[in-house]
Amino acid sequence: MHTCPHCNQESISTRQKLLGIAPLLVSCNNCHQDSYIHIVYALVALTVWIIMTWMLIGLAYWFRMSFLLFGSIPAMVIAVDYCLVKAPLSKVPA
Repeated sequence: MHTCPHCNQESISTRQKLLGIAPLLVSCNNCHQDSYIHIVYALVALTVWIIMTWMLIGLAYWFRMSFLLFGSIPAMVIAVDYCLVKAPLSKVPA
């Protein structure tokens, strides 16, 4: 669970938070106020994933080991966890 920026209660699930990337909003289960994750965090996660995937492509080519390309899936999970799950929720401006 994640902390709501309005009521400071841990009432937002990880699934809700990941779906609350701007312009989509996530509603707190406790106070029913809307919040979101700024789009910059999603763009950083996408950039990290792309860079890690291209590094794996280069390693797979260099070592002639195509199974390294399966590392793109864990790379996506790492990028999402590092950049989106840990990103702060922002209040919707009034």
